[in-house]
Amino acid sequence: MSIDLSNVSDSDLNSLPSPDLDTESGPKPVAHGGGTQCVFNDTSRERTIYRQFFDLWRNRIGDRDNEPGVVAELDHQDYDWLGYPEAGRWVLVLKSKGWMGGTGEGEDWSQYYEYKLLLRQQDEDGNLNTNGKSCSLTITPQLSKLNYKDGNEITYNHGEGSLIACATTWAETSEEIESRMYDLLLTVLDDIDVSRLNADRNDDSRRIWKGEVHLRHDIGSKQPVIDTISKSEELIAYGGRSETQAGKTRQREGYLEAVIDADRWDLLGFDDTKYDIELKCYQTDGWHEYPRDHHARHPKTEAAYSGVDDDEEMPHVDEWDDMMATLRSVVSSHLQWAGVGREQLIADDYQSGSARPVYDYNHPTNRREQLRERFEAVGTQVRKEALRPNTEAVYDILQTIATERGATYDLLEERTGLARSTVQYHCRRLDESEVIERIGNPVLVVFPSLAALDESIEVLREVNPDEQVGDILDRADERRERRKQQQESDADNDANTAAETTDSDTAAGSVNSDPKGDNSDTPEETPNWQPLSDLDNITVERLAAAVDNGWVPGRHIKMRTDLYEWAGG
Repeated sequence: MSIDLSNVSDSDLNSLPSPDLDTESGPKPVAHGGGTQCVFNDTSRERTIYRQFFDLWRNRIGDRDNEPGVVAELDHQDYDWLGYPEAGRWVLVLKSKGWMGGTGEGEDWSQYYEYKLLLRQQDEDGNLNTNGKSCSLTITPQLSKLNYKDGNEITYNHGEGSLIACATTWAETSEEIESRMYDLLLTVLDDIDVSRLNADRNDDSRRIWKGEVHLRHDIGSKQPVIDTISKSEELIAYGGRSETQAGKTRQREGYLEAVIDADRWDLLGFDDTKYDIELKCYQTDGWHEYPRDHHARHPKTEAAYSGVDDDEEMPHVDEWDDMMATLRSVVSSHLQWAGVGREQLIADDYQSGSARPVYDYNHPTNRREQLRERFEAVGTQVRKEALRPNTEAVYDILQTIATERGATYDLLEERTGLARSTVQYHCRRLDESEVIERIGNPVLVVFPSLAALDESIEVLREVNPDEQVGDILDRADERRERRKQQQESDADNDANTAAETTDSDTAAGSVNSDPKGDNSDTPEETPNWQPLSDLDNITVERLAAAVDNGWVPGRHIKMRTDLYEWAGG
């Protein structure tokens, strides 16, 4: 029987053309909220910043029932970013919150606290109020002696010391945010100065954790903007490998009209970033109670930095300008797609609306056409995979994922009858070619979007229109039976080899007992092992197909495991 192990090359979805970009001019979205953080490696000091806040809380507050407590008053004339208070005076208040770290373990665990310094306005009656201008610091310990309650060690990316995170509004640059951080620290702490802060500051720890830009526009343009955002969600989904959330929180929050939180905005032609971007159109809670001539009645379209994956660090402050440029282009492009003109922008207390300054931004022009190509390419790739020669394994995996709207390795192993290693191999390969995506732990294998799922279901139906669910289950049983027979055959061969060796040793004396004996096999018995890379007529893919079909038993394949712990050897 001749075996055809011909290879099928994979298409590269990343080779598809990128969206066209034009340079457009338009009103510049205003920077709303921003946040940076920094570690000060100050454990060599007599009192760390964290310790000074502990002392400040103990001396000025003393009890959590007294929180938040006023610890300083600010004169707006001393801070060019503060502005005149609407009522009363500017103050800084301090409060505490239990942190994840402490000393000891279990019942003996003693929790540490983080401290929050907040800008507030205090009226003549002593009431604390907020308005559109805000600034806050969160102070967290970074000490090696601390651990989780279960005793596990806490690791820090940037060494020991004090972690300070600053959040503020209406700051255009990262330098403004860090300057305000310094202002608040110098205001409330006595044992601190600028030179010490600069000396202790870990430059690599200066990271962005918050960034927002927006434009407010007339309520009459709300629905076109919502429709445009929804269309972008669909288009991003065509490209795959993005995590999108659209409109999931409207019922919960009441004011959120449309939202996308995604990591693949580059599929629309925007900059390829290592972080997620959230785009939303929203209105103030209770907006309908305001008259039409009040800015609070009208919605905002906002783009915001939305975090990174667990294994990624937040962007460095040096990336602030690039990040803000990307966020601005996302807002401006969507308003342009929605037909929102300058005359429809609404001013408020902190930005000038239609009088906003003009800026240039990159505007994608052929997003629908380009993403349709990607969408069709996914379908083409699914068809090619489903028609792979010599094996129906890939078809059965794809069909199971499509039928179940996602499947674990356990389910794929059960439904297809394939070995776990074979399932993992094909899923990894399909993931790398962007046909499917593996998410979570334990792994769930899914098509990367609903659009890709729908297309894949249709393609699989065209590939094998007469296929029934029972056919896949029958093939699974056949595969399990073939593997069982192969394992029994291997066991018999091993037993026969052992018996022959024992008889030979008994007749001629034990080879192992003779220090001069020759332990090597005879030339006829020596297996011929060669590295896979040295074989011209076999590839990993062809070998997998051969194993799938039982042409090559698993016992004839070896892998070096001492260098690869993940292999489980």
